Amino acid sequence: MRADTPILGEKNPAFAAGLSLLFPGLGQVCNGETGKGVLVLFGVLAGLLVMLIPGIAVWLFGIYDAWATARRMNTGTVPFREARLVTVLLFMVVWTAGMFALLAFAALAAFAAFTVPL
Repeated sequence: MRADTPILGEKNPAFAAGLSLLFPGLGQVCNGETGKGVLVLFGVLAGLLVMLIPGIAVWLFGIYDAWATARRMNTGTVPFREARLVTVLLFMVVWTAGMFALLAFAALAAFAAFTVPL
């Protein structure tokens, strides 16, 4: 399979929701909604950075949205969008970079909180 080959066929709502559970925004990307997937990812990261509850709320919305959108695409109420393997892989790179940035920022904040200025 080539990287620019579209991923066709009926969408699996449970699979899309599971992807969004494991990797926030990936279910949207697999549904062909890359922009929405990036927004969910950055919403989760920003929400987790500010407070835990907003991040979890956006994450839960992303899981539900991936499931509902896949169902709507299968019934035809939402236009079917193709997902490309290269888009999914690029999103995973962005997801990994975002997680590293979040962890680095959290480590720096913890270090700054527990150091005593001289």
